[in-house]
Amino acid sequence: QLQAFADLARAVPATIEWVDIAGLAKGASRGEGLGNKFLGTARDCDALCHVVRAFEDPETVHVDGRVDPATDAEVVNIELLLADLAHAERRLE
Repeated sequence: QLQAFADLARAVPATIEWVDIAGLAKGASRGEGLGNKFLGTARDCDALCHVVRAFEDPETVHVDGRVDPATDAEVVNIELLLADLAHAERRLE
């Protein structure tokens, strides 16, 4: 429909490449854990789709020993904000 609307000769389908990045833990913005790898991979992406675990599974270990999706999402958001802040501070120096 977009092709007809824009009066284009051919359509080029949109694609999305999903990249699974290892989980982020507190302290990642300071380089703790896999923080540098996570943040480096995230910087190479055009968009982030944040998926958090909301189920109990004794076979899947959680870094904090409990499942709390709201806190997990908050930790990731704060670490991303702190990494952005550190990047902006370095640019201003």
